[in-house]
Amino acid sequence: MFSEEIGGRIKEVRLANGLSQRELGQRLDTSTGHISWLEAGKAMPGGELLLQLHREFSVDLNWLLTGEEGEPGVMETDEEVRQLVDHYCRVDLQGREILRSLASYVGREKKPATG
Repeated sequence: MFSEEIGGRIKEVRLANGLSQRELGQRLDTSTGHISWLEAGKAMPGGELLLQLHREFSVDLNWLLTGEEGEPGVMETDEEVRQLVDHYCRVDLQGREILRSLASYVGREKKPATG
């Protein structure tokens, strides 16, 4: 069961990046068959493959192994974070206030709809 859950998350990463099993295997320097076995839960990824997934796709390894936190292919790269900070620093005070409000709005917890 545990290996099937991890396999499902590996498949999510692959699909989120628009890759076939063959293409993912090439990116991770492994065979298509191995990717197929991983996704089916018939094999567990080794440490090197986990590191390659993290390096190639910025996969949160905690999410990959446990299903908690993060989403596949969504983590910002260091460069994206630097660009966001750079943009923030270039705007005037009113622009910064707007960005803070927007970030607060986007980061709020969703409340269940009542009706």
